Amino acid sequence: MEELSVLAGTTVRNLRAFQDKGIIPPPAKRGRQAVYGEAHLYRLQLLLRLQSRGYSLNGIKELIDAAEQGRNVRELIGLDTVITTPLMPSNSTPGTVTNAQLLRMFGYKRMPKVLLRQAVDLGFLLPEGRRYRVGEILMLEAAADLVKNGIELTDLLEIARRLRENMDRMAEDITWRLAKSIDSYGSDIPPQKDMPRIAALIQLLRRLVDPVLLFEGKRAIESASADLYKQRLSRTIDQASRKLG
Repeated sequence: MEELSVLAGTTVRNLRAFQDKGIIPPPAKRGRQAVYGEAHLYRLQLLLRLQSRGYSLNGIKELIDAAEQGRNVRELIGLDTVITTPLMPSNSTPGTVTNAQLLRMFGYKRMPKVLLRQAVDLGFLLPEGRRYRVGEILMLEAAADLVKNGIELTDLLEIARRLRENMDRMAEDITWRLAKSIDSYGSDIPPQKDMPRIAALIQLLRRLVDPVLLFEGKRAIESASADLYKQRLSRTIDQASRKLG
């Protein structure tokens, strides 16, 4: 049991809990020895993978039971992959930066720890040893240019935080609305014959995210910028009119 736990990257305690729930079958007996094989390792690794994606143990057991009843678990996991694979913009440019590079980019002699922690918490910077992984270098460069031109990094991070909150609410609303259109199975797992169609539809919906966000983001910023300019221009004209009598 200990050897199996080490190979799978979990603990003996977890393995026992999985066995108690009937998700991992009991070992074969050879005299007084409990023997685990490749099938046990494969199932345990699959279980841990699904658990890391947010599945409950009851949900995982349902998947495995479905496979044992002749349903194709590969298609079930395939649908899971379509849903949970991280989206990246089509023109995304990920990369890594050192702390020294960050200082040069933002024009700091020392990066404020509280701001660095906020950037990490928001997921813009992911620590990797002495470097940081950046999901989008162009976004980091744009932020650095704004800071160098007088915009406070504190304000940029607060904007990002508020945008994240609004986007989370919007995404949840969109997801639930779209789910109504394709999910007629209630709490049941979709039948095997419907899996390819559902997976393809979800993939198409996810592909829509990149161009829609770009279009709506540009539209909103252009509109807000124009409104701000009109307000300032109108105020200037009013002040000039009053001075002229």
